[in-house]
Amino acid sequence: MARFLVTAGNTREPIDRVRDWGNIFTGNTGYSIARALAPLGEVHLLTSNRSHLEEVARERGAIRGSGFVSHADLRKLLGDTLRSTAFDAVFMTAAVADYTPAGAFEVAERTRNPDGTETWRVRDVAAGKVKSHYATVAWLGRRTEKLVDLFRTEWGFRGLLVKFKLEVGIDADELVRIGQVSRAASGADYLVANTLEMTRGDGAGAFLLGDGTREWLLREQLAGRLARLAREWVEARG
Repeated sequence: MARFLVTAGNTREPIDRVRDWGNIFTGNTGYSIARALAPLGEVHLLTSNRSHLEEVARERGAIRGSGFVSHADLRKLLGDTLRSTAFDAVFMTAAVADYTPAGAFEVAERTRNPDGTETWRVRDVAAGKVKSHYATVAWLGRRTEKLVDLFRTEWGFRGLLVKFKLEVGIDADELVRIGQVSRAASGADYLVANTLEMTRGDGAGAFLLGDGTREWLLREQLAGRLARLAREWVEARG
């Protein structure tokens, strides 16, 4: 039986015990891909969208769901899942945080320097709940690992790998150029690339980029096209 792994949704990174930061993405794209793959075999959906997990649990079909919240949660879940199950294809649609909080500070003073940099005088105010009486606060962010880069390295995955990338405020040619560089850097077979502007309106869609290929797909075409890629991959390998 063919097996597919799909990640979906966003990660939320705690800044104290009651607050977090994240992004605007809901996991709908990943969920639609998982549903398109279901007729082809067993699908493992790792998502932060609780309503999708509940729907999968009610249906008890070909899709198995597991949840995550943070970058660290997803990293562990991916490692455990890939060590226990062999997959034919992975679709890494999850919108993973690029930074995780690494401290909270009251900004007491900011000084602009002649070279354009700034000097800040800050006070560490990290707490279970950062107080609301500070006039200005800043949260320090530490860059996270690129989880998609671990499939070919740490986890030794050799199946079909599809990466997703979103940019803001660039044109299509620049998006494709950046996307192809990103695809190669991760060892991905394909990359789905769009800008935030391309996610809106009746003509919303994305580019499917392969080795020397560029294909524009409308949003409603994407899941079906990726399912066909997966089917072709499985059939080509017997």
